[in-house]
Amino acid sequence: MHKSWKILSEGVLAFVLSLITVSGHCLEAKLGPANSQENELLFAGKLDVVSASRTKQPIDQAPAVVTVITADQIERSGAVTLLDVLRYVPGLNVSESNATVAGVSLRGLNSLLTNTLLVMIDGRPVNQDVSGGITWTFLPLELLQVKRIEIVRGPGSTLYGANAFNGVINIITKTPQEELNGARNNLRFHTILGGYKSDYDELLASAADHHGDAVSLGFAYNHTGGYGTAGKMGVWDSYATPMVSFDLDRQSRHTNYRLQAGNVDSSENVYQDIFLQGAHFHQSYLALHYDEPNVSNPLMVRASYGNYVETAQNVDYTRHYIVEGEIQKQNTLSTVNTLVYGVSLRHVYFHAGIATPGRHNQNLFGLYAQDEAKLGKGWIAYMGLRYDDDSLVGARLSPRVAAVKDLGRQQTLRFTYGTSYQIPSLITSYASFSIPVAPMVSEGVVGNTHLAAIRLQGGEIDWRKGFSNGFVGVSFYYNNVKGLIGSLPLTFFPSPPFPPGTPSSVTFGNIGNARTYGFEVESEVQLTRQLHGLFNYAFANQHFSAGSVVGLFQPNHMLNVGLDWEPARRWELFVGTHLVGTVGAITGDGGFDTAPAYVRTDLRIGYRLREGKEPLTIAFIVHNLFDDRHIEFPFDADSPLPAQVAPQRTNLYLAISGRF
Repeated sequence: MHKSWKILSEGVLAFVLSLITVSGHCLEAKLGPANSQENELLFAGKLDVVSASRTKQPIDQAPAVVTVITADQIERSGAVTLLDVLRYVPGLNVSESNATVAGVSLRGLNSLLTNTLLVMIDGRPVNQDVSGGITWTFLPLELLQVKRIEIVRGPGSTLYGANAFNGVINIITKTPQEELNGARNNLRFHTILGGYKSDYDELLASAADHHGDAVSLGFAYNHTGGYGTAGKMGVWDSYATPMVSFDLDRQSRHTNYRLQAGNVDSSENVYQDIFLQGAHFHQSYLALHYDEPNVSNPLMVRASYGNYVETAQNVDYTRHYIVEGEIQKQNTLSTVNTLVYGVSLRHVYFHAGIATPGRHNQNLFGLYAQDEAKLGKGWIAYMGLRYDDDSLVGARLSPRVAAVKDLGRQQTLRFTYGTSYQIPSLITSYASFSIPVAPMVSEGVVGNTHLAAIRLQGGEIDWRKGFSNGFVGVSFYYNNVKGLIGSLPLTFFPSPPFPPGTPSSVTFGNIGNARTYGFEVESEVQLTRQLHGLFNYAFANQHFSAGSVVGLFQPNHMLNVGLDWEPARRWELFVGTHLVGTVGAITGDGGFDTAPAYVRTDLRIGYRLREGKEPLTIAFIVHNLFDDRHIEFPFDADSPLPAQVAPQRTNLYLAISGRF
């Protein structure tokens, strides 16, 4: 522990010294920044968001805390993958077990599955129904397509239903018209080489006609040799992922029509409890979207179809198909009341080699409504309610109440009470497989179709102060979680030779409760015309009842600091540091696995070879600059099984991006 905190202290000291040096030089600079207009609005607290209440509103008036990451910030931070982007979000823990497996959570309850967050692309949920989680290497998304990412912290089931448990990540992509920005056609590309024998290549071609139609075609190929391909902790975690996307956009004065389609294939070596060597993943999707952004009472209609297939070693591990959609309407009832209401449907058809034989179906139906009332004297009240009916867990109500007070001088105070729920995943309901627990010994896993939903009730108080060049915010929260799902023994191995009480098969049950609480401090400031800084710190704690903590973890302390600086014309410099405290998780046999505290510093040095409408930029990127060989996921170092967790080392990348 002493060594861990010594490392943390050295990391903070190194960064503070670099901050002082950089700031001193910046004060003498006379060049303007290259930050986008959206970034400038964000620094001033004037940016509009849509994910907190499903309608456009100023970020400081939203009923929940929202973090916004813009496309410009993504590029200038030196992010190689989406996980690199999310590391800077207050209260969000990114734990990469290896190159193909990562856990991501907000405000606690992290695990291998990333199933306490609802992740959407343009409002379309992309969580896998089999596990409830996300395979981050397999998302149908190119970073070139991203317009901005909105992360809503706190329970979100009132508007989004199941699995918006601790928060919502909504990735909003650019329409083809936005990509063209008035041009008739263009071609954008982004190539990153380096890392663990890795390359990440993206190409996006867009064109428009004279009738309001525009189209984009995207191609991407992401490949890495993996983090742990050598050494004592060697892990098989390489992957190669080609993808293609199609995006058609038709805009008129009052309406927008959008058609999106794509296909992703991935060949991976995955070790996530089950070792899948030579696994192949496939998914395709088709999404239709209609909205009315320029009318006072807009209508939105969205529908999509998707399929997901996972095979390995000649076994169909999982295959499922999804048809889903929603209709949403906004009505201005008076000068002080705005009502948003809608209906959603989702049908899942599922069968798998790791589930009980046969075909399984799941149907979800939801109705929701939220009223925004301006009460006078600076008060805004939000009252929302959602009714969901799920074929696995039955009917549920999810209310939320929020009050936002304008204190004057760009200060706001927010009080929120909300509820959320998480439905059992299909695999915990229908599982039928075995996992190795020792050499030549396996444990059977059997699903339970009588599981109840996990439920959360939470309260939050937030304060935000805006400035002409930035903002500062503080959030305090407390959540009470009931019905956590964990494993229960079904049968036992004989004793001897096995120790007494060694399970030979397990099932799942709602076995315990938890309390999670903490606070977050965040700030982003344009320090000078050339220097933008960000800072956030999160404290989180969680307490479990007996038997409910297996595999769940959360670091108590997380600190992120970043500087984005233009030291001279055409030059760009970004330095970011993440300090993450020790994490621990109780194992199924009562043991305790840990991951020590670590410091990770990232660096990007960019040079704009060409500016204007056809920019060309080259950048040198270093992740884990000081080679802090840390692990981010608790694991058992004495396990006789092959390692699932790989240490992270220094990665060097060369990036080239441009537009023609």
